[in-house]
Amino acid sequence: MAENKTGSYLQEVSKEMSKVHWPKRKELVSNTTLTLIASFILALFIYVADQGISQALQFLYG
Repeated sequence: MAENKTGSYLQEVSKEMSKVHWPKRKELVSNTTLTLIASFILALFIYVADQGISQALQFLYG
């Protein structure tokens, strides 16, 4: 019975994988670049905010 469920599962996975839209290389590189740039900008924002808060707290607490 377990073999039947496993085989059925793998057939369903195969069907679903054939429906997947795989991106072209150019689209993949573009999306990856955009993700890396957005991540860098967010990290930079968090760093600047952290430094600003640290400076404000240091000023307040001396």
